[in-house]
Amino acid sequence: TIKDMEDNAMRFNEATVRILVRKNYGACFDFYTEKMGLVAVWGDRNGPYTSFAAKEGEPPCFAIFSGANMTMFKGYEQPNESTQSDAAVVVIPSDDLNMDYKRLKDAGVQFLGEPQLIEDWGMRCTYFRDPEGNLFELNDADSV
Repeated sequence: TIKDMEDNAMRFNEATVRILVRKNYGACFDFYTEKMGLVAVWGDRNGPYTSFAAKEGEPPCFAIFSGANMTMFKGYEQPNESTQSDAAVVVIPSDDLNMDYKRLKDAGVQFLGEPQLIEDWGMRCTYFRDPEGNLFELNDADSV
């Protein structure tokens, strides 16, 4: 409903794409920096996470993350690559993770687990899938 939309703390307009690297992290890092011309803002070719900007001094617009590290979120299982690749994650910041989690859950969204603090990542987050199986992360990284 309109009222529910007004109570939405998710900043969907600030969603970012994160590629889950399953094979060679360093080769992906090199591809995005050397071939695509992106600038590493945080992290390096050793991983497990690097955010990139289009130009020096700009905010990050894209990231790569070691798929093996996704298991830090309790409830996430590595995919069977023949049925679900989990090669990309849509990351949506939230100003009120608990409220957005409850609102979406009440609307019928099925989550992989409740919001949880992942200390190594420095944030609380939770995950859900759309009807096509695409992975979404809802997090409060800006407020930690």
